[in-house]
Amino acid sequence: KLIGIGIGPGDPELLTIKAARILKSCGAVFTVISQHVDKSVSETVVRSVAPDANIIRLTFSMSRDRKEREDQVLRNAERIRDELDAGTFTAFHDRYDTLTYSTYGYMIAHLKKLLPDFRFETVPGITSYSTLAARSGAVLVENTEDLRVVPAFKSSMADSIEFPEGSSTVLLKTYHSRGALIERLRKEKDLDVVYGENLTMEGEFISRDLDEIAVSADFHVEIAPGIFPQDDLVIHDILRLVIDLLCRR
Repeated sequence: KLIGIGIGPGDPELLTIKAARILKSCGAVFTVISQHVDKSVSETVVRSVAPDANIIRLTFSMSRDRKEREDQVLRNAERIRDELDAGTFTAFHDRYDTLTYSTYGYMIAHLKKLLPDFRFETVPGITSYSTLAARSGAVLVENTEDLRVVPAFKSSMADSIEFPEGSSTVLLKTYHSRGALIERLRKEKDLDVVYGENLTMEGEFISRDLDEIAVSADFHVEIAPGIFPQDDLVIHDILRLVIDLLCRR
């Protein structure tokens, strides 16, 4: 059986009690790591509660070649399958929540094909935008407001994207479109933007100033806009995955 675990933003104290208990008892714990880094926030969190855990690193290709990316995902799924076939109590963990824009979903899809009797359980984690809302003191949504999530903001969307009243919008993966996004936000009236970086960790940075956000070295955003129906305050919060932007009108 595979247990998928969301470990939250990076603060070990925000790991759920259930997640910590499972990580301590697993025979194999798979972690996701980028190709060009040696340290993993996820791995650090796991080590804080299970220092002797058998952590197995999985690298996911960031190639522009779709087939290369898909082949890498399949190889990682096969590695997990091998542990499950051996009868190992296995966990797969990722930052934030494993069912929200995570590699975990791809693993589950492949493992269902590789193992006829595949079973899995998921332990939820705190999302990036919930973290930013909490750290910045901003309300994410309330009453009858809508929460909108744009998974990959691009410069070409700058002119068409809207921030409707009575909703909050989270914009993800905007780090390649910083200039276009900032210029678009400058055109909005009565819109308060909150930006967050390295949330809950060393070097945490939160700002509502567009000029500060524009020069932030790690600018990678998630934005959410929305509006409080009962007053004229507009809040744009930027959370952090690496960095998030959250806008609320």
